[in-house]
Amino acid sequence: QYNHTISITPESEMHYGHTHPTSHLILDRASIGVDTHFTFSTDILTQTRMWLQSVRRLLYAEVLNRWQVPVNNPMSANQAFLLATRNGGLSLRREDLGIIAPGAKADLVIWDGGTGPNMWGWRDPVAAVVLHGNVGDVEGVVVDGKWKKRGGKLTDERFEEVKMKFAEVARRVQDRVVEAEVGLPGEGERFVVSGLEFGNSTVVDVQVGEGDGYGGLFL
Repeated sequence: QYNHTISITPESEMHYGHTHPTSHLILDRASIGVDTHFTFSTDILTQTRMWLQSVRRLLYAEVLNRWQVPVNNPMSANQAFLLATRNGGLSLRREDLGIIAPGAKADLVIWDGGTGPNMWGWRDPVAAVVLHGNVGDVEGVVVDGKWKKRGGKLTDERFEEVKMKFAEVARRVQDRVVEAEVGLPGEGERFVVSGLEFGNSTVVDVQVGEGDGYGGLFL
């Protein structure tokens, strides 16, 4: 009725434990997002591939749970590509974004389909990018007709300066987090947003013998 859409952020929703068991039911009104850049992958391609395979796994499981063998692909690479491109523009109510057409914004990503071995021998360009590509294959990026990355390198002359300042700020923020000694919720505490109780997840064991391989925390 109101032409609203949602942004699905696959890695965030898995990382933080929100999960997304029913998001596949509204994909015609959805697009792919990243969410929290400081926690995990910052590129849409990673999120797109993760979401594609998550949906496939979920819908394949429905068939397997009926003691049947899946014979069709429930979600295509092209559908995933649309979620990452065209649907993002439509979510902003921008018909000129996420599409290559006369009058549309000149926002382009140019992929190198021949240098990296992961892209050799492709036939379907969309499937090649969605299933085999990575950000290292991005040859160029054009935003509103202006080069932001060209020849595999960012064009901003301030890049090195920004990189150094970012590293300094990151260390300062991390040190403050350590000093704050932020701990886990105590017994009987509830999640402030929903009022629900907190609960513990089962921790997996990836190590033979003593220990589980969990490792230490740096923050």
